[in-house]
Amino acid sequence: MKNFIELLISGTLAFILSICIIPVMRIIAQKFRLVDVPNTRKIHYTPIPLIGGLAIGMIILLLIEISADKGWRIILPIIVTSYILLLVGTLDDKTDIKAIYKLIIQVCVSIIIATSGIRISSLYGLFGIYEINTYFQYLLTVLVIVTAVNAFNLIDGVDGLAGSVAGIGFVLFFIIMLIEGNLGLARVAILFVGSIIAFLKYNLSQKNKIFLGNSGSLFLGYLLICLGIFITKFDNNTTTFPYGVFFILFVFTIPVIDSIRVYTDRILRGKSPFKADKTHIHHLLLLLGFSHKKISITFILINVLTFLVQYVFFKSYSIYSSLISFFIFIAVFKIIKSINHFLSWKKRIKELEYN
Repeated sequence: MKNFIELLISGTLAFILSICIIPVMRIIAQKFRLVDVPNTRKIHYTPIPLIGGLAIGMIILLLIEISADKGWRIILPIIVTSYILLLVGTLDDKTDIKAIYKLIIQVCVSIIIATSGIRISSLYGLFGIYEINTYFQYLLTVLVIVTAVNAFNLIDGVDGLAGSVAGIGFVLFFIIMLIEGNLGLARVAILFVGSIIAFLKYNLSQKNKIFLGNSGSLFLGYLLICLGIFITKFDNNTTTFPYGVFFILFVFTIPVIDSIRVYTDRILRGKSPFKADKTHIHHLLLLLGFSHKKISITFILINVLTFLVQYVFFKSYSIYSSLISFFIFIAVFKIIKSINHFLSWKKRIKELEYN
C-alpha cells in the first residue's frame, strides 16, 4: 500500500510540474515559431504551439532519474532511442523533414532495439507458428515498430485522441508492471500518465491550446510499441493471458487497421498512399458532428470493445482473435461511412429543393 501511494505521489508531481511548465513552453514555442500554422486541411484558425511531446519528454527526463527505484534502467535502450525520435519529431514540426528520412531513422532505432534483445520471438500460434528464428525476429520487430509508430502518428488528427490513447496505454502498462512487481517501470508509467493528463488539459482547452506535435506522436507511439514488445518477455511466465500481445493489440489494433484501410483506399483510387486527406475514421466522425472529446471517447470505447473480445476469445482462438477486432472495426467504419453518405445525400436533396 505504501509503494502504491508513493507511485500516486510521483504521478501527481508529474502532473503539477507539467501544468506549470507548459505555459512557459507555449511562450517559447510562439517566439521560435514552433507552431502548427492553419491551412486548408486544418480545422483551427490560429497558430497552435507544438510542444505537447516536448513537455512530456522534459518532465519524464527530469523526474525519472531522481526516482529511488532504478528498475527502469532495464528499458534504457527504449528510453534513449525514444528521445532520438522526440528530437527528430521536433525538427519535423519546425522544418518539415522528408518522410523518407524519418522512415530511415525509425528503421535505425528499431534495429537498435532489436539488437538490444527487445524483440518479438513468437507468433503465438499464427499460421501454426510459435517460436521464430533470430533473423525473422529482427525483421518482424523492425516492421512492427515502424508500422505502429506511423499508425499512431496518423491518429493525431483531432484534439485529445492520440493523448487519450497514449494515456490509457500507460495506465495498462502501469497495471501490468504492478502485477509483475516491477515498481521501477510502474513509476515510469505513472509519470507518463500524470504528464499526459496535464497535456490533455491544455490540448482540450480553447484558450491556451497546445498540440502534441509530430515530436509527441512519434515519441509516445514509439515508446508504447517498444514497451509492448518488452512486455512480451513476461508472456511465457504467465498462466492467465499474454500481457504483451494484449497490450499491443489494445493500443495499436485500431490505428493500424485504420491506416491500412486508408492506404489501400488511396491506392485503389489511383492516388499516392502517402498523400494526406481526410478519410481517417476521426475525420468521418467530425463530419457527423462529433466534438473532439466525443471522438476521443468513441475511439477509446472501440478499443475497449476489441480488447474485451480479444480477452474472451484469445485462449480458444489464439492470435486469430485479432481478426475479430478487424471485423468489428470494419463494421463500425461501414456504419459511420453509411451515415455520412446518408447525411450528405439528405443535405444535397435540401439544396436542390431550395434552388
